This record gives sequence, C-alpha cells and structure tokens, in this order.
Amino acid sequence: MIPTAVIQAAQAAQRKWKVPASITIAQWMLENGSGKRIPSHSNNPFGIKAGRGQSFVMAGTHEETKDHKLVATIAPFRIFPSMNEAFDQHGRLLATHPAYKLARQYMNNPDAYADALTGSYATDSKYGSKIKSIMKQKFLYKYNL
Repeated sequence: MIPTAVIQAAQAAQRKWKVPASITIAQWMLENGSGKRIPSHSNNPFGIKAGRGQSFVMAGTHEETKDHKLVATIAPFRIFPSMNEAFDQHGRLLATHPAYKLARQYMNNPDAYADALTGSYATDSKYGSKIKSIMKQKFLYKYNL
C-alpha cells in the first residue's frame, strides 16, 4: 500500500514541476524499497546524491559499472529538511537539470519518460524498465493529474 502522504507529495510535485506522479511514486518505491531503505536522518527517499555545499549523510549503495557489474560503494546522499521538501526537490531536479532534458519531452507519456531516465538518473542499465514495471504492477498511472 502506498501512503497517502506519498501520493499527495507526488501529485503536488506534478502540479508544480509537471513530472508525472506515477514516475515519482515508482522512483520512491524503487529507490528506497517503499520507505524501508531511506538513509538515516536524510529524508531522502530518491537516492539523490549531495552536491557541493549541500548537507549529506554517507550511506551504502550499489553502482553499475560500464560492463554491467554491480559494485557496492558508500556515497554522500543529500539531506532534506522534510519528506515534502524531498519530493519538491526531486521534481525540480527532473524538471530543470540538463541531464533530464530528453525525459522532459515525454511529460505526457510516463513509459517513454521512464525509458529516458535510463543512463541519466541511475547507473542501472535496466532503470527505465524497472520503473515501468512498477508503474504497471502497482497501477500508478491513475495518480497522474
């Protein structure tokens, strides 16, 4: 079951940043196991890495290498003051960062949007397929505004 607060935060981000709520919810589910693996004291359910000058916590993660091997590593994950702020900043990131320019062409097509995140949002070469699978299995399209 998806918490109402997650649905509401994803829809608020869609209203503000136009990122489909289905994408945001699927990423929330994939990136942290539906709320089970959020780095301690971070309010960061999306695996967003910290940039220069941003507060962070160090946490374990897995990165996929160019030859498709998973490597365990420790990385700095951004700290957000609240979960709602994390959802807002996630939407802002996807709506404004140059790395997601291709995805933004598909704001009205969540499946194509998910495919466009592969190779840019995560190192996982199957990232888009995983997001699409979650959206379909959990009927997340119904949350899009």
